[in-house]
Amino acid sequence: MTVQSTEQQPLNQYARHHVLTALSRPQNLAAPSISYQSKGHLLMIGADDLARLAAVQLYALHGPQAVASLSLLITDPVQDLNNPALEEALKQTEKLPIAYGKPTQIKGYMGQFEVWVKAEGAETEEAIHLAPALIAKKQFDLIIDLGQTPSLSQELSPPGYFYIQGERYTQENSTTHKLHELLEQLPDYIGEFEKPMFLRVNHDLCAHSSRGLTGCTRCLDVCPADAIQSLNRQIEVDHYLCHGAGGCSTACPTGALSFAIPKSSMMLEYLQRLLKQYREQGGEQPVLVFHGADTEVNLEHWPAHLIPVELEEITSVGPELWLQAFCAGSEQVVLLTDAQTPDSLLTLLRKELKLAQSLLRAMGYAESALRLVEDQNALSANPYAHDATNSIKVPSLQNKVQLDPLAKRDLLLAAIDHLYQYAPETIEQLPLPAFAPFGQISVEADACTLCFSCVAVCPTASLSTTQTHPALNFTEANCVQCGLCQAACPEKAISLDTRFLFNADLRHAPRVVCQDEPFCCRDCGTAFAPARTVQRIKEKLQHHSMFAGDAIRRLELCEDCRVKDIYRDLVADPTKQLSI
Repeated sequence: MTVQSTEQQPLNQYARHHVLTALSRPQNLAAPSISYQSKGHLLMIGADDLARLAAVQLYALHGPQAVASLSLLITDPVQDLNNPALEEALKQTEKLPIAYGKPTQIKGYMGQFEVWVKAEGAETEEAIHLAPALIAKKQFDLIIDLGQTPSLSQELSPPGYFYIQGERYTQENSTTHKLHELLEQLPDYIGEFEKPMFLRVNHDLCAHSSRGLTGCTRCLDVCPADAIQSLNRQIEVDHYLCHGAGGCSTACPTGALSFAIPKSSMMLEYLQRLLKQYREQGGEQPVLVFHGADTEVNLEHWPAHLIPVELEEITSVGPELWLQAFCAGSEQVVLLTDAQTPDSLLTLLRKELKLAQSLLRAMGYAESALRLVEDQNALSANPYAHDATNSIKVPSLQNKVQLDPLAKRDLLLAAIDHLYQYAPETIEQLPLPAFAPFGQISVEADACTLCFSCVAVCPTASLSTTQTHPALNFTEANCVQCGLCQAACPEKAISLDTRFLFNADLRHAPRVVCQDEPFCCRDCGTAFAPARTVQRIKEKLQHHSMFAGDAIRRLELCEDCRVKDIYRDLVADPTKQLSI
C-alpha cells in the first residue's frame, strides 16, 4: 500500500488551493428564469388552538400589517384546553376569515395556491374553493401547515408552502420554536422572486411514449417534488414546482431531460481543467468529491488530495460524469450527501451507483473507487490511501470527448470504452438488473411477422429495417430498454434482456434479429411484403367474405393489382356490388 508521504501532502494542499481559487465553478451566463409574485395572502392550516396561537405570534412579531390577509383553516379541535394563552388568542382572532374542515386538494406554488376544502357538516360532497370563499381572491400566496401530517405529500414541497408539525405553544419555548423562526422571516416571502429553470426537455430524445404506448417512466418515478407529469403522453416539467434536484436528469437514459445549470458539457470541461491543473501544480492521487451547493464542506479536516466539486444538487450529474472523471485523471470519485438529501434521491443515487460499480467490477477495477458518503466526517477519518484495491489509474482521455450537451449516452459509453481499453480484466458481457438502460431484445422468429410496428415506435433508432430485404435490425448501443417495442408488438414476439456488451464494435453494429424472403405479387412480380406476413394474413382472413374461395388469391397481390382484381370481378358480375 502506498500512503502519501509527508513531503507530498503540502504539494497536494497547494495544488488543491490553486485549482479551487484559479478556476471558477461553471455557470450559465444567461440562464432562463421564472418569477413568483407573492402579495402576502397567508393561509394557516392546523388545529384550532395551534392555528390561532400562530396568528397571534405573527401579529406580535410584525403587527397586523405583516401580511395582506390572514386566513385560518381549522382541521382539528383544540389540542390543549389548559393553555393559558388560548383565551386571549381566541379574542384576537375572532374576526379573521376562518373555515372548518379538511383540505381535499392543494395545488400550486408561491402566489398561486388553490385550496379546496370539504366543510364540516356540509350536506353536499362538493368541495369549496377556499380563497374565493374567505378572501374573495383567486388564490393564496403562502401556506403554513401546522398539522400532525402535511397536507402535501411530496418530499420537496412547492415554494411558499411551509410545513411545521404542530407543537404546543408556550411563552417559554417561543424563542426556540421552529414556527417562531419561520414567522420572523415571513415578510421576506412577500414580493417578486426569480428562480432559474433548472431543466431542459428535448422531446425528440424522449423514450416515454410513442403512438399511444407508454415506455420509459424513470423521471416520473424519481421526482421528489411531483414537478414532472405525462400530459398527452408527453413529459412536461412544471418549472414552478421544480426544485432542481436533478434526479430526473440522472435517471433519464437518453438525455431528453438535462440539467442545465450548468450544462453537462461545461461541467465536463471544468473537471478536465481542474484535474489537469492539479497535476501541473504538483498534486498527486486526486479524488473528486461531488457535493450539493447546500452541503457545507470543511476542507481543514479533509486529506489534501480530496478536491470538492460543488454542484447545484448532488444528483444533477450522473454516471456519465462520474466515469468521465476517471477518464480525466481522478483516481477516486466520492458522492457526498447530507441529512437534508431527500430519501428518493438517495435511493436513486444508490441504484445508479450500484450499476456503475458493477460495470467497474466487471472490468476488474475496484468498485470502492466510486463510493457514496453520507457523512463527511468519514472523509476526514478515512486516509483514502491509494493502492490497487481502491483506486483507478488510466491515461487521460486525450480527445476530451467534445460532444453535444444532450449526448448523455455517448458521453457514458465513451467513458466505459476508455476504461475498458485499459481494464485489468476483459469480459464480453455483463448481465444487469431490470432497471438498467442497457441491453438487447430477443425476437421469437416463428411468431414475428416483420410488420415493423416495433420500428415505428422505437425512440432511439435501435430498431431499423432495410429497403432491399425484409429484415429487422437491432443496434444495441442505442437501446435504453424502454419497452415500447415490446408493447407495440401485436404478436408478443419481443422480450427485453438487460445487459452490457463491452465490445464497442459489436455494440454499435446493426445486427439482424429477424428476417424473411420477400413475397412477390402473383400478377406483376413486385416484392411488396415479407412472405411470413402474407401467410399470417391469409390465415386470419381466409373466412372473410371478400376473400372467400378463389378470392383469397387477392392477398397474394400487391396493393395496385389487388384493386384491379376487385374491379375486374365487379365488372364481370355487377350484382357483387350489392355486397360491398
